[in-house]
Amino acid sequence: MRWIGSILLSFLLAPHLIQSRLDINYKGVINSKNTVLWNPLDVPCNESLCTGPLSEIYCHGEILQNAWQFGLQKLCPGDKLRIPAAEVLEKFDKLKYPTRIDDFQTFCKESFEQVNYLEVVNLTDWDIEPKFLKEITNQKHKKLAAELNERWKRLARQFTSDVLRHPDMYPLLPVQKPFIVPGGRFDVYFYWDTYWIIKGLLVSKMYETTKGIIENFSSLVVTLGFIPNSGNIQLTRRSQPPLFPHMIWEYTKATSTFDKKWMESMEMEMSFWEKNRTIEVEGQTVWRSISSACESGWDFSSRWMQSNNTADLSSIHTDQIVPVDLNVIIAKNYIILASYSDHFGNFDKAAVYRRKFDQLSDAIQKIFWDDKKGAWFDYDIPTKKKNLNFYPSNVYPLMLPGFEKYSAKVEGYMKSSGALNYAGGIPSSLPANSVQQWDFPNVWAPNQHFVIQSFLASNCSFLQQEAKKQAASFIETVYNGIYNPVGVVGGGVWEKYDARSTGGAPGAGGEYIVQEGFGWTNGAVLDLIWTFRQDQHQRQEKSENIENVTLNRSQQSALVYAAGGFCAIVAITVLAKGLISRKKQNRRGDDLESSALLLGDDDDDQEEL
Repeated sequence: MRWIGSILLSFLLAPHLIQSRLDINYKGVINSKNTVLWNPLDVPCNESLCTGPLSEIYCHGEILQNAWQFGLQKLCPGDKLRIPAAEVLEKFDKLKYPTRIDDFQTFCKESFEQVNYLEVVNLTDWDIEPKFLKEITNQKHKKLAAELNERWKRLARQFTSDVLRHPDMYPLLPVQKPFIVPGGRFDVYFYWDTYWIIKGLLVSKMYETTKGIIENFSSLVVTLGFIPNSGNIQLTRRSQPPLFPHMIWEYTKATSTFDKKWMESMEMEMSFWEKNRTIEVEGQTVWRSISSACESGWDFSSRWMQSNNTADLSSIHTDQIVPVDLNVIIAKNYIILASYSDHFGNFDKAAVYRRKFDQLSDAIQKIFWDDKKGAWFDYDIPTKKKNLNFYPSNVYPLMLPGFEKYSAKVEGYMKSSGALNYAGGIPSSLPANSVQQWDFPNVWAPNQHFVIQSFLASNCSFLQQEAKKQAASFIETVYNGIYNPVGVVGGGVWEKYDARSTGGAPGAGGEYIVQEGFGWTNGAVLDLIWTFRQDQHQRQEKSENIENVTLNRSQQSALVYAAGGFCAIVAITVLAKGLISRKKQNRRGDDLESSALLLGDDDDDQEEL
């Protein structure tokens, strides 16, 4: 399997360095030429990567260790068990040390097999000539959008029927419906990648595929209580930035569809985060990731390292850093949950979520904001200091209602940061002193997309124009990466790019070679092309605002009755003019005011969202 290469290294380094996207050749410790193992390897780790009956086979233990020491890690353990997990462990226990390589290979062949656990799927809602292309006026953008739309069918997968029938024989968390993979070596679903994938699918009007992906994640929440990093069981002890409510809200905006069981899944996931990922800082409750940098989504970055020591991965202390972006995501989730609660008539619950949003917004401002710098910065708990280096997440709070009042200061910060000086997009970090993949000079589609959304949400004409400029730069970068590739690397859609030019050169650094595919780049760029499809960007109408997507049935009925009631009142007033007492006139005014409140015509509520 593609992910096996990371497992033993994760143990040898420490639990907090477990990777979601790497396959490192471990230097100096693993001897792949061993023919006899005299003793089991002493691994300094006491925490498994997963739980359950397959954990001692795929997530920790001597089978994995021996496979690495013999250099058989690509074959053993395999993609599927030939016999139940308990029998595999019994068979392995019969091997005695010293263990010969021939005996271990025999054990592997009898216990495991290499199979295809995924299959290409035909997406019934995919259109080779989607109608949205007709609305794109820029011809290069139209060409790129057509190419990205075509790639959905290349990235579409589903688990085989055998996986669904025998999930206990595979190191996977299977889901029932098709999904879109990131691409390259990442051949199953990944959590936060899917948000940008959905953004692109909705541009392509692929509503059925999007709904199926949301249903998959909803079922995972019901089963696990949260959405794991990925569909590999080795990545199931952690989550990723909780964008599930964002995915649902994007689908709701596009289709006006509300589903009560999705509401329940969103609440269940948020309950998991509230119980397991909160910390109190300066009297304020905020959110952090667990010790793995992978749960932050940024694996790896100088952002998580002590004193920005980018050469020493063991200095990562993600669990001691309170990140800006995670708290922004959670805050937006509360707004979405409030909106869903209102739709289903649970106004008391909606009020609770709005209070949580207000409290978290206050914490974001008090803990992260630096008035002199004009931006929000991650907070380091042990040092009680902010990390004043540049990261794109430093401006994400602009996406929250009420934070647009800081736009002028953010403008000054962005101008002085140097981050706007790069032709290909916003780099992942500055200063440029790191070799990690979530650092300079790499620009990543999710960061670029969120920065642009942040600028658009501001009330600053400079930032709004910069959003348009940044979108054009990144679209040009991705276009050239496909059609005008530079160097020896062929054309492709890359998971990350070099911010220093629009030439489309893929990013570099980190623990593995750059991957082509690529789901979230596909989705983010399609959404940017659609957002700026006209020569001049038009701000989203008020109807796009949360809570204004559609009226539920009770609101629709209230609207009809209120309108009819108003007409009746006017008619009576005309016929009985001069005969109605002042007291009755006042009562009529009170009735009209009540009707207005029933319809939700509250300017303060609209401003809040």
